[in-house]
Amino acid sequence: MALAAGLPSLAAAALFDSPEPATTARTSADRVAPRADGTDTPRGSAAGATDGRRTGARAGTTEQPRDANRDAKQAKRDAKKDPCAEADKACAEALALAHDDDLASIDLDIRVRGKAGNDYPCECRLEGQSFEPRRFASTTMTWKATGVCHKPLYFEDWNLERYGHSYGCLADPFVSAAHFFVTLPVLPYKAGVELPWECVYPLGYYRPGSCAPWTCPAPPISPRGFAVQAATVTGLVFLLP
Repeated sequence: MALAAGLPSLAAAALFDSPEPATTARTSADRVAPRADGTDTPRGSAAGATDGRRTGARAGTTEQPRDANRDAKQAKRDAKKDPCAEADKACAEALALAHDDDLASIDLDIRVRGKAGNDYPCECRLEGQSFEPRRFASTTMTWKATGVCHKPLYFEDWNLERYGHSYGCLADPFVSAAHFFVTLPVLPYKAGVELPWECVYPLGYYRPGSCAPWTCPAPPISPRGFAVQAATVTGLVFLLP
């Protein structure tokens, strides 16, 4: 009888000491959260929304470097396909700026603007001093023509040999050959103008390095040259059969 009487009390104590209702209540309280308008909202959904916003923010943050890397890779591919793409783009921009520039945009004001020391050098003014010219020593310079001379150059080509005027590497040999064969028949006349034993001075020519024009020397007129030429031709007529 005592054992039977104690069983209901033990069952009642076990019923009141059981943590399942509290756990169930806490779980239900965690799942339900009050809203501002008085309705209940599951807390799990609010937490999920918050986590979703955080994940979206992280995704947006990571998407920017990915887009930059993707653009850089695409730019590298384009540069490999067309190495002149960037140069063409810069050239187009420069041409656009040049086309937009006109006379109306030119400023005739030449005043220096800005801050001294930053935009232009500081001015060092010489004030409180009188100008003194340099005191050079007086010098006297005299020039005397050199005594260098040479024998007559009957086959000389002034333009080519003295001044360097050329007809081109292909035409110069033919021009020089023509000059030689044209000068050969009148060689007695040139020998009469300048005798073979006379000294010829190189005065009257342009100096080396000067911008000499293309000249066409006129043949000199000399009675002695005519006489020597006539005597040579007459002698050849009688000597040759």
